[in-house]
Amino acid sequence: METKEKIAGVLKTALKGEEDGYRYYDLLSQKATHPDAKRKLEGLRNDEARHKATLIEIYGRVVGGDIGELPEEGLRPLAKVFEKGRLKALKSEMDYIDLAIEAELAATKHYQEQKDLYDEKDIKDIFEKMADEEHGHYELLMAERQALTGNYYWFGIDGASPLED
Repeated sequence: METKEKIAGVLKTALKGEEDGYRYYDLLSQKATHPDAKRKLEGLRNDEARHKATLIEIYGRVVGGDIGELPEEGLRPLAKVFEKGRLKALKSEMDYIDLAIEAELAATKHYQEQKDLYDEKDIKDIFEKMADEEHGHYELLMAERQALTGNYYWFGIDGASPLED
C-alpha cells in the first residue's frame, strides 16, 4: 500500500473532481428546458454528490483526520471548463455533452487506476463500483449524443425488428 500522504492526495484530487462534476451538471440542469434532459442531468449531479460522500468516508477510514483544502484542480477535463471564460465558449448541446463524455471517461480511468493503491478488498470494490458508475454515465451521455446527431436507431433501421422470428 502506498503512503497515507499519497493516498490523501489521490482522494483529494478525486474529491475535487466530484465537486467539479457536481457543479457542471448542476449548471447544465439549470440551463436545461426539456424535462427529460433536466431529470437526467440532475441524476448525474446527484451521483457526483454521492461519490463525494463515499470518498469522504474512505478518506476517514484510510487517512483519518481533517481533509483540509482540496487541490485547485481535480480531473482535468472538468477543471478546464471552469477556467475563466471557458464555460461561455461552449455554444451547443453537443459541446456540453462532449465535455461531459470526456470527463466521465477520465473519471472511469482514474477510479480504475487508483483502486490498486488499496489493500482492503472493500475499498477496492468501492472504487471498482465508482468506475462502473462513471462508465455508465459515459454510456448514457454517448446515447444522448447519438440521439442528438440523428444516429440513434436501436433496432428498426429497415423497419424489421431483430426480436421477431
